[in-house]
Amino acid sequence: MATRSENTVTINQPAEKVHAALTNADYWAYIVANLSPEPGEVNEFTGNVATLFEVLPMDLLPEAVRSMVSQSLKVKRVITVGELVDNKADIKYEADVKGTPVDFGGDIKLVGEGDTTTLNYDNEISINIPFMGPAIEPKVGDALGDLFQQEADLTNTWITENL
Repeated sequence: MATRSENTVTINQPAEKVHAALTNADYWAYIVANLSPEPGEVNEFTGNVATLFEVLPMDLLPEAVRSMVSQSLKVKRVITVGELVDNKADIKYEADVKGTPVDFGGDIKLVGEGDTTTLNYDNEISINIPFMGPAIEPKVGDALGDLFQQEADLTNTWITENL
């Protein structure tokens, strides 16, 4: 059984610039280099689809998860960015944590209003561990919220410096 969570972040940039960043290979290279203390890599980029290999260090993980793993987690994340129409875009993401029974993904609604853009995340987290998975999933959802906020802050910085 999967757990759903919702997160909202605001980027102090107009929707056109946020969308331009999300469809730029240099932006994703910046994100994987700075989102975690251990840099990741852009495995593939095709204009509106970014495939990222990221590393989540132990200290970024919820305590309940840390007790179950012995090293940083390697995450494959695929982000598909839809077309920007009327300051709105639909984004999908899927993530798989290598060597673990953990998957998460969801839909992101990008909505621009003036000089700010809101990203509304609707996430689904699945930890396929009998009895423990459902107890850990909400904690992973909380950690994702922190991660998305950090990514939004990095997005704001990248846009300020590059667009």
